[in-house]
Amino acid sequence: MRPMKRRQREQGQATVEFALVVVLLLLVLFGIVDFSRLFFAYATMSNGVREGARYGIVNPDDETGIIQQAEAMMVLVGGQAEVTVEFPDTGTGGNPHCSHFCRVVVRATSNFDAWTPVVPDIEIVAQATMHIE
Repeated sequence: MRPMKRRQREQGQATVEFALVVVLLLLVLFGIVDFSRLFFAYATMSNGVREGARYGIVNPDDETGIIQQAEAMMVLVGGQAEVTVEFPDTGTGGNPHCSHFCRVVVRATSNFDAWTPVVPDIEIVAQATMHIE
């Protein structure tokens, strides 16, 4: 009878060890998944603002079109991005057709909600700047 009790204790010990280790493994796994989602969101936001800026250098007076072009290229899992368009080199009248040296700046911001419990929400910012043609 004695060897049977020892075997049961060892099985109980293995169960407790597994329960402790599986929590850490799941945290690492969810961290990897969250990092992958964050990288994907940033990459698509960067691509979106770049496409919006490309549209903006040809059509600087179509601000809603610039925003639509940028948003059309963004694929965010579980979130929305706020896209803004700026013309920092315009004159006091706000005319975006000043010269070839004027810039169009397209910026997108989004809050990234992490699935991992210990990771806080992260704000993602992507920006593209191009010169008006």
